[in-house]
Amino acid sequence: MIKNHYILELKTDKSYVKLGQNNDDDVRKVQEWLNLWKYYKADWNITVAIDGDFGEHTLAVVKAFQKFQGLKDDGIIGNKTWRALTEPMRLAFTRINEDLSLKDLIVKYAELHLSSSPREFRQNEGPWVRAYMDGHEGKNFPWCMGFVQTVINQAIFTLGQQFDDYLPLTYSCDVVGEHALKYKTLIRNEELPKRISEVKPGDVFMNVKTARDWTHIGIITRVIKEKNKKDICWFETIEGNTNDEGAREGYEVCRRRRNFRTKNIDVVKIEKVK
Repeated sequence: MIKNHYILELKTDKSYVKLGQNNDDDVRKVQEWLNLWKYYKADWNITVAIDGDFGEHTLAVVKAFQKFQGLKDDGIIGNKTWRALTEPMRLAFTRINEDLSLKDLIVKYAELHLSSSPREFRQNEGPWVRAYMDGHEGKNFPWCMGFVQTVINQAIFTLGQQFDDYLPLTYSCDVVGEHALKYKTLIRNEELPKRISEVKPGDVFMNVKTARDWTHIGIITRVIKEKNKKDICWFETIEGNTNDEGAREGYEVCRRRRNFRTKNIDVVKIEKVK
């Protein structure tokens, strides 16, 4: 895979992390994951400051997490505790060994990520953001494209193919939009009613601001009809850097519905172009 920064998020630079380590990136990773677990288990609600200092409070929270996981509660982050902390990301990046088409794999990998509840800290920060954005994080790194390209890269890699035969590697919706225009894989919003049969689960949608300005991207998982109407107008999607309200700068990966008749949405067909 070319989107492989997640490997660095799943390991520490030391064989163990323990009390007394200060201003330490490994400690920050531990603290981030301790806080993320409240989104994975309803009965885990203990949080800790993300300051890189392994003090007494962090020690107490680590011991509580170890007890919660049925591990030796010695307060030292060794291999077993670290694997338990990062298990949601390990699950999301598990290889799918099934005989599926590229687009079916894209949908299945997207579902795998969704089940792991990826989300950020503050604005565009945290291990999930870094995994999708090749180590980058912060205000200037909205991660919807990073999420989509990571999932597509997993599917392409599974089939032993090359990512750049399909898409340019980028964080920009505009770059993908221009690429799709060049290779005629873009279906404009006004064309969708007549060309809807071309849209398949595994393709992607992009929100349109102007004709050459796209602002958000997500993976189409279903093309569905509105109840009691014959016209197809809805896409069911899985998107990163959004939320249940559909905000562009959201905080999680979630499932949404997009109506291309009421919103300006283009579709990029994921096809080999080289």
